[in-house]
Amino acid sequence: MAAALKYCRAQTTPKRVVVFVCDTGNKYLSKQFNDYWMLDNGFLERTQHGDLRDLILRPYAQRDTVVIGPHEPLTVAYQRMKLYDVSQLPVMDGERIVGILDESDLLMHVHADSARFADPVSTAMVRTLEFVDMRTPVAQLMPVFDRGHIAIVMDGPKFLGLITRIDLLNYLRRRVN
Repeated sequence: MAAALKYCRAQTTPKRVVVFVCDTGNKYLSKQFNDYWMLDNGFLERTQHGDLRDLILRPYAQRDTVVIGPHEPLTVAYQRMKLYDVSQLPVMDGERIVGILDESDLLMHVHADSARFADPVSTAMVRTLEFVDMRTPVAQLMPVFDRGHIAIVMDGPKFLGLITRIDLLNYLRRRVN
């Protein structure tokens, strides 16, 4: 760019100059190679089912859901939240969801004593869960969110994934586009 400007300033007659400024994308790698960001922003297509599965960004069956076990230390939960940029983790005991741990739960548990990061997840997780069947109408998610909960989508006894407020907002925005 500097060379092009120098060249233009040195000219005595008007000319059209085209300059290609190549962008390597190095500042966008965290977005460009993040399938979840690409899905959220409409750059990737995903199979549509016509039910709540369409709102789940990280399906459990595809091993996309970031989870934690009830006996793992809170330090590990914090590290996973930070690494995967998620604010809540389903707490899984085998294939069964037994709780949810979110940033608020973690903060409430450790704020007075950071040594409590060594405590097991089960000591800080929420056990009151909001299960919704995958065939539940989208409109029925609002009461779940109004109670301050996350929608845990199930197909019978099978955990499919989570739906948060932002997932619903993204879904509604994609429908407009």
